[in-house]
Amino acid sequence: MSDLSLFLGQFLRRPSEIRAIAPTGRAAAAEMARLVTPQMEAVAEIGAGTGTITRAILATGLPPERLELYELNAAFCTRLAERFPGTRVHNLPAQEMVNVGRKGLDAVISGVPTLPMPDELQAAIVGAALSMMKPGAPFVQITYGPLPPLSEAVRARFGLSHRKSRRIWANLPPARAYVFRQSA
Repeated sequence: MSDLSLFLGQFLRRPSEIRAIAPTGRAAAAEMARLVTPQMEAVAEIGAGTGTITRAILATGLPPERLELYELNAAFCTRLAERFPGTRVHNLPAQEMVNVGRKGLDAVISGVPTLPMPDELQAAIVGAALSMMKPGAPFVQITYGPLPPLSEAVRARFGLSHRKSRRIWANLPPARAYVFRQSA
């Protein structure tokens, strides 16, 4: 089964879990993974989906055993475990990474659709990630909307600054990657 078939099937069966209209495209995935290096000790991807961004992260040369994947959808987790041996796949919501993940993350790459979420849920996800990350490590978030994917209140709460990529037209829908960092 192709990624698109799996994605669409899960979208129809579990619309509350799948909020994007298609898997992330290769150009957007490459932009999301741009800051990952082979020297990093630990990276987490939240909302890993069918693994497009995962593939881009591993293409940077990061060893699979240094990558943790968090995905809410069980069918996607099965696909991720089969496709990316050596990675640690967790069938959990992103905000629960604090219960199972490794600390000292060099980066968190997020495919979780945060823009439509209430501030409390955004804060739970970002707070969990930040508690697991090294100081100053990047939290990279994809978005399809015109606004930053984390609300102003959440950014202020955690002291986050951000930088955004150019619009990635080779994605359905067009996307941007935002890099958030916590102030020292």
